[in-house]
Amino acid sequence: MIKITLQLLLFFTCFSISIVQASSLKVRDSQTGALIDAEVLIQSIDANDLTTEDLRNIKLGKKPSVDVLILDSEIIRPQKTSFQLSPDSDFRLLKVSADGYKTLQTYLDANSNVVLEQIMLDQSEPESKSNNLCGDSTLCGYVYDKNSGTPLSNVAISVSDDSVKLSTYSDINGLFSLSEKLPDTIAVLIQQQGYQSQLLKDVDTSSSLSMIIDLDAGTGIKKIDMTHPLKDGGFKDRNSQWVRAKLSHQPSEYNLPVVLERSSGAVYLEPPASIRVGFSSTGGTCCGSNCSTSQVYSLETYVQRGLDNEWISSWDSDSLKAGSIPYRSYGAWHVMNGTYPGYDICAGPCCQAFGYTGYSSTMNAAAATNGIMLDLNGELARSEYSAQNNSWDDPNDGLSCTNVDLSCGNGYVGSPSAGWPCLSDSLSSNHGCFGHGRGMSQWGTQYQALNGSSFADIVDFYYNANNNPSGMRSQFASTPIRLNSIAISGSVINQNELLTIYFNIFNSSDTNRPFGPVLLGASLYDGVAYFSDLANDVSTTVNQAGVSVLDRPFQLDASVLPGIYDLITALYLDVDGNNQISSADWLLQVYTQTGALEVLEEGDLIFRDGFEL
Repeated sequence: MIKITLQLLLFFTCFSISIVQASSLKVRDSQTGALIDAEVLIQSIDANDLTTEDLRNIKLGKKPSVDVLILDSEIIRPQKTSFQLSPDSDFRLLKVSADGYKTLQTYLDANSNVVLEQIMLDQSEPESKSNNLCGDSTLCGYVYDKNSGTPLSNVAISVSDDSVKLSTYSDINGLFSLSEKLPDTIAVLIQQQGYQSQLLKDVDTSSSLSMIIDLDAGTGIKKIDMTHPLKDGGFKDRNSQWVRAKLSHQPSEYNLPVVLERSSGAVYLEPPASIRVGFSSTGGTCCGSNCSTSQVYSLETYVQRGLDNEWISSWDSDSLKAGSIPYRSYGAWHVMNGTYPGYDICAGPCCQAFGYTGYSSTMNAAAATNGIMLDLNGELARSEYSAQNNSWDDPNDGLSCTNVDLSCGNGYVGSPSAGWPCLSDSLSSNHGCFGHGRGMSQWGTQYQALNGSSFADIVDFYYNANNNPSGMRSQFASTPIRLNSIAISGSVINQNELLTIYFNIFNSSDTNRPFGPVLLGASLYDGVAYFSDLANDVSTTVNQAGVSVLDRPFQLDASVLPGIYDLITALYLDVDGNNQISSADWLLQVYTQTGALEVLEEGDLIFRDGFEL
């Protein structure tokens, strides 16, 4: 997993962690960074009163059980400003809401020394459904005073490389944008009198980029190298600290799973609603349990904004979509199972890389897999990945291969001693190992995407060996939507008539990002043959949280003879986007109703009504 050393989002005032102080907490817009007129309901709970199920529900964004005693309740209404939140010995449940925004739930551990610095809220109706926050611009962003959070106007933003020099200024809202076509790599200089300047080097603009930049008061210039550690197979000496941190992180033990048989379709897993990310005291990266501050995001904002720190934003869209699934699953696993004090996951390379850049390519890729994670034997998987998993250490590339088990050999990925069986991956041949060999190969996703594999193919390849599971390669894509029940317009029908099928669906994915496209499939079965109506396999998206009822027609023809039929319905994710069910698509769920339909002779309406002559 990859970490860009840049932290574009430097939101915090420095705090000493030797003496715990009341924290200055901001509530901000996740798209623009602007402070919000919010309402924060804080409920204090005795930590001993929370059951495991209560805590699980809280992490999923739900309420604890009615049996939980609320010791104290307080409402704070910060009006586009920060507010103080002192340490406390109680577990505190926070519900943050604002007009025009989705309510976010998070919590503070009892007696935690980790300072909660900010909470980011998603708009209820995002202006940009395409996740290109720059609109027609190539580069855009907002600039703020780091301490107060107020927008800064007339900030000079200069862009340069060997062939172009451009400049613009931020407006009254701190917004700047450049619509000119830019080289793929540029330097960006941000300058404002009374503030420390920032020079962003090697900024990738192959995809439109939105930024949120907080400036420190002061003088001088802060130089930030934005070169992606994976660029050109790089891993230069300047990344040695990142390399050591990333490669030294090893699980303390390996619990090899017993492979369970998979029933038809995907396992339904509900994604956690939010994630608490740990940072250093200055808002930079930290490792493991050594973080002293935290930020809270919705899970989908975390995936959309963080994916480009692990995958290169200019890579093929199927590579990016494939990467978004283990990125989400790894983060979600830490929400539900993490043990760090005061946060779920660290923003450093030894956890999962996270920064607040916003490339349209990676944001759209993450939105395309909204809510999809990986399961291992029906439970949320800690889905690992690393840069280059080929089981061959090239002695001449100067890269550090930390796979403890290279027994698979060149052209294979895996680490059998860690529970990841050998898997033939010819596209990785002669690429030296760089990483631990477990799970997905990041460079491998790009090789495979360029070779014509879809993101579904890539995920299936690395995590379950193309549906031949064993060991840790027994992971499958989960589904955040569940088919509750099926209803039909009538249980008795004549030949050549039209039947309507109603799909009762429960959606637990982030409704700011539609789930889909989903294909509604249906067949009739008489115990011998299947009868389908492919022309009416409806493609749709699921936009509503909770229960939705979707419908599709089913046209009977002369091939459907009189008799009793089972109705088999299914949900597919339209992977190839062609609006037709095919072998390329992911089967999400199958639902069978035995003896659901009786087909009569054409025109035999009187018998259908239950009368006889």
